[in-house]
Amino acid sequence: MTLLCFSLLFIVACNEEQKLPNGYIEITQEKGASFILEGYQDTQLGFVPFQANGFASSIYIKDQKFCGKNYSFAPTWDTSDAIPQDYDWLEETTIKEKEYYWARYKEKTLYRFIWIRVAYVSGNEVGIEYVISNHTETIPNANANTQENACGLEIPHLNSKHTYAAHYVEVNGKQIMNIAVEWVAEKKHANWVAFSFNPTTAEDNVSRTDKWSNDPILQPNTDADYWNNFHKSDGFDKGHLCASEDRVYMKEANWQTFYYSNMSPQFNSFNGGFWQKLENKVQTWGRSTISGRLDHVYVAKGGTVNELIINHYAQKKGSDGQWPNTDENGLTKGGLACPKYYFMAILAEKGDNYQAIAFWVEHREDLPSKPTIEDLQACTISIDELESKTGIDFFCNLPDELENEVETRKELSAWQW
Repeated sequence: MTLLCFSLLFIVACNEEQKLPNGYIEITQEKGASFILEGYQDTQLGFVPFQANGFASSIYIKDQKFCGKNYSFAPTWDTSDAIPQDYDWLEETTIKEKEYYWARYKEKTLYRFIWIRVAYVSGNEVGIEYVISNHTETIPNANANTQENACGLEIPHLNSKHTYAAHYVEVNGKQIMNIAVEWVAEKKHANWVAFSFNPTTAEDNVSRTDKWSNDPILQPNTDADYWNNFHKSDGFDKGHLCASEDRVYMKEANWQTFYYSNMSPQFNSFNGGFWQKLENKVQTWGRSTISGRLDHVYVAKGGTVNELIINHYAQKKGSDGQWPNTDENGLTKGGLACPKYYFMAILAEKGDNYQAIAFWVEHREDLPSKPTIEDLQACTISIDELESKTGIDFFCNLPDELENEVETRKELSAWQW
């Protein structure tokens, strides 16, 4: 009787131990922990996935294999400190008792890793020991710029046929990028200009300098009169691409907006009307970085150098009293390319969250000078659509997955109008 009671107590104790979570898996690693997955034989018998602390999705069992959204797997050795290099990571892998695996988890910008030891397979259960690795790997970005001074999020993918120039200013003893330009020499026009707003560059501290000059990088060994002759008495405004009001945090920054590389021939009613009101709206978003509503606002702007206004006969004279006409090649009197469309690509950052929107505006004399919010919103498109229209790869320095995510969306409600 005593022996029988002891046996019964032993069985009960064992059954209770079996019910205790992770109570009978040997821990072999210093930072190891354990878990029991279910679903090895049949998910109908029970299904328990494994979700490690800090990971957004789970590892689960399907057809006796490890699987998981955003996971890939690699068999490994019996230690947890050697992540496989140049390995063909698998979306799923067969579970084998006493074997070891790496699970690689893909986040927006990097990979994280979990080492797994299969302690046992019993019926519908798989008992594992696991270690969350401190090691991470940056996810390769296929279309990012490799040039050191072109890695900011505002910089589109560089076109090797054009010339790139980055202009800097010194703020508190530190060099920061003020404006970047991609220059199309044969058109005497920028393909795009790019810049960003943050709590420093969004400040409004100085007035516009109003002094045009040659670009010391893109237009060297010439004086301002040389370039001014291309723009003289042609009926068009010297329209800024990066607006003067975009760079008023310090005098040197504003000077750079008056480089001729930042100039585009624009109808006076367009430059001082619709386009300016659109620029004001983007400046409002940029200056919200001062209050902390946004952390950064990245902007790329330009005119379509490959789609010009051809054989234009103006309806009214420009501010200089001349007619702003173009020839059969879309060139002004001085031989400047006159874009048919102007565009903006805007990316806003707040913490780990990003949102993007684009504007596409026809260069016309008859656009409303005081556009409504509805007028401005009617010109919005997604970044993907803008890339299709211009052939420019915007925000290429974002991780590919994040870039693809933000460039497909056009959410008007995400912006303050």
